[in-house]
Amino acid sequence: MEASEDVREAARRIGAVFGAQPQVVLFRAAVDPEADGEEPDEVAVAIGDGCPGPGYASYATLDLSRYPTNVTTEDGRPIRTELVTVGRADDRVLADVLAQCAFALASGSFHVTPNTIVPNAVKEADPDRATKHVLLVVPFIWPDLEILVDREEDVTTWLQAVPITDAELELASGDGVDELFARLEAAGADVSNIDRESVV
Repeated sequence: MEASEDVREAARRIGAVFGAQPQVVLFRAAVDPEADGEEPDEVAVAIGDGCPGPGYASYATLDLSRYPTNVTTEDGRPIRTELVTVGRADDRVLADVLAQCAFALASGSFHVTPNTIVPNAVKEADPDRATKHVLLVVPFIWPDLEILVDREEDVTTWLQAVPITDAELELASGDGVDELFARLEAAGADVSNIDRESVV
């Protein structure tokens, strides 16, 4: 599969943030064999090695913003979203995790805002990982990514994908995401490690 010109341009933009031209991987969603003639969804994910530092890699969707998020600005413009996350350089499963998030969000069943939880996004990519789900938050590793594009017809923002455990999902659902973040910060949790211990 070859990346479109829009995807290549998005890769150049995120490369400026990552500090190097990223590798681009295209993912194709599974298609229901009963759905006659249905084309599979595809999503492009950029992989930037060495960002934000040696031993790490950053990952970003490049074309998720073509799907609706079910949220708008105060003046009624649709808000689109791209996702970004960070992991260990030798752990490429996070590219698959972002693709799983993208396909889930593209289904249209989410209001995509900060503090949205995408259940089982890690589990579906690799069921043996300690974290199973993804929490979407305002980027805290790349503060420049808060708004990608502000146009007359729409706004595209970034959300950072933070892998969380079953127990952390329960805490966030019961006591709120702020309480979960307080626990993550107090424990000094390394959110780049998808096999980290739960803080709950």
